[in-house]
Formats: sequence, structure tokens, C-alpha cells
Amino acid sequence: MTKKSRIDIPQDVAASVLFASDRTCCVCNVPGKPVQLHHIDDNPGNNSIENLAVLCFVCHRETQICGGFDRKLDAPQIRLYKENWVERVAARRAPERSSASPGSSDEGPSLRYVQIEENSAESMYSFEADYALVKSRNRTTDRETNVLVEAFITRLSQQFRANAVASAADKASQKKEGFGIAWDHLSVAHSISLFTPNLLSLEFQISSYYAGAAHPNTSTEILNFRLAPSMRLEIHDLFKRSSNYLEVLSDYCVEDLHKQQPQRWHDPVARIEELKTRKDDWILRGAGPRPRNFERISLRRHGIVVHFDPYQVDCYASGKYEVSIPLHVLRPIMEDEIASLLSSR
Repeated sequence: MTKKSRIDIPQDVAASVLFASDRTCCVCNVPGKPVQLHHIDDNPGNNSIENLAVLCFVCHRETQICGGFDRKLDAPQIRLYKENWVERVAARRAPERSSASPGSSDEGPSLRYVQIEENSAESMYSFEADYALVKSRNRTTDRETNVLVEAFITRLSQQFRANAVASAADKASQKKEGFGIAWDHLSVAHSISLFTPNLLSLEFQISSYYAGAAHPNTSTEILNFRLAPSMRLEIHDLFKRSSNYLEVLSDYCVEDLHKQQPQRWHDPVARIEELKTRKDDWILRGAGPRPRNFERISLRRHGIVVHFDPYQVDCYASGKYEVSIPLHVLRPIMEDEIASLLSSR
């Protein structure tokens, strides 16, 4: 087999790609991990910006693992991950993003973005978060929504700070003995799942690491709001309480998760055959018709996304799962007003 020749990536190209991705892996989105530039088409001589993606070492290794069908993380997937992540980074950096379309009035609601950081050398911890707040002509409504968003961020930071300060002596001892990383870190990154004059759906990816742990932990939190008037939407606000919505959500997710899971196994073909005779107990339990299994639902145009964090329906190594459910499946069980808002432009 002919070995492909490698051409050094020009510094300006590398800088552009790294900056666009905020020096963060476009697949796992975990900040602070060492990263490298990956050639999407596997041609080390193609150093165009479009062919380069930022991956951490773990996700890059996934591009080299071959399963029964193809590579576990192939080029089409990486292109989608890159496109999505670069858009999210750009939106986060923008001082303000309006929901109005080009050429329309700018009097509608918009979002302003906030970033906070906190470091303590004494207690050996660091914390960073970014989030969005609503800005419109109705300051009362804005305040009601924004108070809940800021309260969510404050609660996370206070809990983390309290734990980090309480463990300061243990971390000092670990540092003195040279045992592992004697530092706690919490990162909260947000993305906008949906933003219209009537609805706001915020996704928060939370990454935490505590000194001495074997690996960082990641989790997802979702805040959904009905705007003007302001109201936080819980799961029972989205669906008709008289309907069997939990069963409908569960049946759809269980089926979809069984289709997704084999692609994350070392032998997808063998796993597909196994699932034909026996369903996965982890999925049946973690996506069963119970309210706690559907606490993380984000709103999208013409549907929703159900988020399943590591350990809920599979092991930590398999990562997070997401199931998209289209509006036509949801209409019989969804509140009519919410369905109408999700389908409107």
C-alpha cells in the first residue's frame, strides 16, 4: 500500500481552524482537552480549511477504529459535527443575536451572551460558564426568564465551589504527594436549540472534573421557556396530561436507541444480530416510560430532541445519545399550542 505524503499545515490555516472551533473538539465539545487537526478525507496533503476538523485524541482514535460496516466515526459524521460546532462557537462569540430574519424589523426579541470565570489558587479550582439572556422591549418578561437562567448557573457554581473548597486540604495533600491532577474544574457551555418570539430552548453541556477522578463527567441540562408571557416549560407543560405521552416517547426512543447502539460497538454486525432476539436491558430501563427518563427534552423546529447522558442507556465509553422525534409523531400527545408554536416560522 502506498503511504500518503504529508504536507505541513500552513500556520494561518491551522490558526483559522483552531480559532473557529475555540480549540475544542467538534465531536465531544469538552473544553480544555488536548486537540489535533484531523484531515476529514484522510488525505494528509489536503490542507484546505474545509478538510480540517479539530478533534481530541480520544475522538480522533474513533476515526481509526473499523467496525462491521465502516469506520466508527467517518467523514460525513465529522463534517456534520464540525459544521454544528463552528456555528455554536460563532453564536456564542456574537455579542447579540436577533431572531429576526434579514431585512426584517429589529424590534423583536434577541439574545445577549454572558461569560463568567472564577479561579482559586488557594482552593485549587476553576469554573467557567457561558449562557444566554433574553432582551426585548418587555423588561418584565425578560427579567422573569433571565432570573431563572441565572439562578440555574448560580446554583451550579455554588454547589461546585462548596465542594471544591471543602476538598482543598485533600487536594493540597495530593499535590504534595504528586498524585494525579490536584485541581477541580467545572465548565458549562450552552447552545440555542430553538429561539423564536414565543419559545426559547437552551441546552447546557456540563463538564466536571474532581481531583483524583479517573475521568471527567459530562451531563446535559435543558431549560425551555414560553416567552411573552414568560413561563418555564416542564415536560407536563409540553404534553397533554390525559394522553399516554410517556409511553409514546418511550416506544419511539427505545426503537431508535436500538438502531443507534450497534454503531458504537466494536462489532456492529454481531450486535445487530443479538438485538434481534433480546432487547438491551439498559435501554429498556433508561428509556422506559418514567418521567425521570425524559427530563432532558429540547425543543427544535418541527419536533423535539430527547437527550440521554452517559450511563442512562449505555456505558460511559459509549457517550451521550440523542433521539430526534418529529412533530407529526408528537401531535396526538402534544399540547396544541406548543405544537402550533413549533410548526410556525
